[in-house]
Amino acid sequence: MKENQALSESPVQPVYTHSYTVEPAEGNAQQELPLPLLVKRILEVATLHAESWGIGYSDLIKQRQVWVLSRLSIEMTRYPRIHKSYTLETWIEGYNKHFSSRNFAIYGADGTPCGYARTIWVVIDLETRASVDLSQLDYIARNITDRPCPIDKQSRVRDVHDDHPATHRVGYIDIDLNRHVNSVKYIEHLLDLFDLERYDRQQVHRFEISYANEARYGTPLQLLKAEEAPDNFALEIRDGQTVYCKGRIIFENR
Repeated sequence: MKENQALSESPVQPVYTHSYTVEPAEGNAQQELPLPLLVKRILEVATLHAESWGIGYSDLIKQRQVWVLSRLSIEMTRYPRIHKSYTLETWIEGYNKHFSSRNFAIYGADGTPCGYARTIWVVIDLETRASVDLSQLDYIARNITDRPCPIDKQSRVRDVHDDHPATHRVGYIDIDLNRHVNSVKYIEHLLDLFDLERYDRQQVHRFEISYANEARYGTPLQLLKAEEAPDNFALEIRDGQTVYCKGRIIFENR
């Protein structure tokens, strides 16, 4: 990963900016930035912004608290290609007692938008697994901006019916430092429900995911999809009656 050192990253700015370059080893089969890696960068930039305010992982973990991604919606018109730089901007749109809404803009090397993302976050107590009152984090209130995010909020996904779901047993590579399935791993498994020919022909225009429960090592997962409209699929990962996440993927022709 190469970071663009020319960008100024002020620790007190409501809008935080960070740049990367798509290395050849990071590119997908279409020689583009893969969606899961883009989501990792979104999570990373959110963490860096929170750290600059003193409310990031290194500060909250002292109180046995962590930020957890609850929802993600991302909409892309194009994906940065290998050897090309790209820039993420992030800002807080609002918050209440339980949730914080954080938005992102993704720019290509030419400075024009590639896409946008909306995210919803909670802080949880690692001992009780309960959400923490965000009103105690006064930095959020002081740094909310009225900058709009031009993509729709997440749609509602009803229960998905799939007579032939794919299966996956949670393995070592799936779990993170909290010993549950990493949020990006769910996305990777859902993207694997579609074959290479589709990705050669189409790109992911919009992806949504909402997390409901924590899957742990050894959990047998069912991965379901149902086409609700042409190139528009509802997605779900479950284990029996326990739903771990729901989502949506919308493809468009290249």
